[in-house]
Amino acid sequence: MGLLDYLTSHAMDEDYAFVAERERAQARDEGHRAPRRRRFGALGAVALAAFAVLVVAAGQQTSRSAASDEADRRELASQVASARTQLAASRERLADLEAETSRLQQSQLAGDASTEGLLARIERLSAATGTAAVRGPGVRVVADDAPGSTEDKTTVLDSDLQRLANGLWEAGAEAISINGQRLTNLSTIRLAGGAITVNARSLRPPYVLNVIGDPDTLPARFAETSSGQAWLDLQQQVGLVLRLTPEESLRLPAAEVDLRFARQAGQPADPERSPARDQTQGGTP
Repeated sequence: MGLLDYLTSHAMDEDYAFVAERERAQARDEGHRAPRRRRFGALGAVALAAFAVLVVAAGQQTSRSAASDEADRRELASQVASARTQLAASRERLADLEAETSRLQQSQLAGDASTEGLLARIERLSAATGTAAVRGPGVRVVADDAPGSTEDKTTVLDSDLQRLANGLWEAGAEAISINGQRLTNLSTIRLAGGAITVNARSLRPPYVLNVIGDPDTLPARFAETSSGQAWLDLQQQVGLVLRLTPEESLRLPAAEVDLRFARQAGQPADPERSPARDQTQGGTP
């Protein structure tokens, strides 16, 4: 057979055979891969469903936790408010009982002829120790931070208030209160928890000192003390505010004094029972 005849009779058959074989091979490959895709699709669906369940469960748990935390916060806030209300009521009750006790004591002493002069002495001692409210002329002193204060050196410190109170005692003050807290020989003026405390009560500026004494001489005598000079320097150097205003009448409350030990006059002190006293600045001289 000639070459031309061979090409004419075989070329088309071989091309068709090649194409057919290639299509069959592709079909076999697709037939092997199809089940894998189906198996992967089923596993993926299961995994996706499990993930969705976990997400929903986590969301529900978070929601329950948030609701529980909010309930706990409200319960705690309610307990704090209730405790504050109870404390305020107890303090008011204590003040009423103290006032009633004082009234009964005065009534008893006034009706007893053998106690002549004792009541007046008790009143004087109560005023001096701060256990009784007092009224009289004096000076109102306002101590405050420097305007726009943002740092410690431009704010009133506990040592500044101590210095101020000591200077006023030295100038002739008979009684002093700071923001309503009466100073006694047991009083403390110190820093606690970021705030200045007097008699364990936190105070905020401005600090208002009501001082009973001679309003005509107190300001000048205070300026002559070392404490007055120190405060003058604080005013000029860091801008602290200090104002002294004479007043015709001031009323100072009684201090809440809790004496844990007592002994009869003339008896020696018991070293095992008498607590050591801190020498704290700011109290009654």
